[in-house]
Amino acid sequence: MTPPTPPKRPRASSAVRAPRALEPRTAAAAVGAALAFRGITDDIRASRMLTEWADLVGPKISARTRPYGVTDRVLVVEVASSAWMHELNLLKVQILAGLHDRLGEPRLFDELRFKLAGGRTAGAPRPRPPARPAQPSRPPPQPATGLAREQIIREAEKVDDAELRELIARVRIANDR
Repeated sequence: MTPPTPPKRPRASSAVRAPRALEPRTAAAAVGAALAFRGITDDIRASRMLTEWADLVGPKISARTRPYGVTDRVLVVEVASSAWMHELNLLKVQILAGLHDRLGEPRLFDELRFKLAGGRTAGAPRPRPPARPAQPSRPPPQPATGLAREQIIREAEKVDDAELRELIARVRIANDR
């Protein structure tokens, strides 16, 4: 009696697998093909825009902006102040062209819109800053006496200006330093 043969697993259809290349290719090309097959190349490119923002727009602009996201083919960028928003609106065409050049085709967005970072709606209450913990009070400084006072006076005598010498001696004696 022969043991029963295990049932054969059905093969995955070619619709589920990425097509294999017949020729050798670089790792970058293989990863690019796998991403394209899964339809996530635009997501990767959008993530690249977030992580490489400083390289894409330069250090001066990136220090005061950050990409907020892409909605309906509009890239929304948060800006630190209204003065910077005004300046960037004047440079919008150049910034948009530079981003398109650096990110390549197909375009992730067609328009650029700036918004104030942390912007509030009109009439919304301003959030209160967190309360600071109470600082422990320091005891008042003790004035220098005896040998410490004499040492301070001797050191202050090295200063040529009489007014400055007197001020240094008085402050150091009052604070025992």
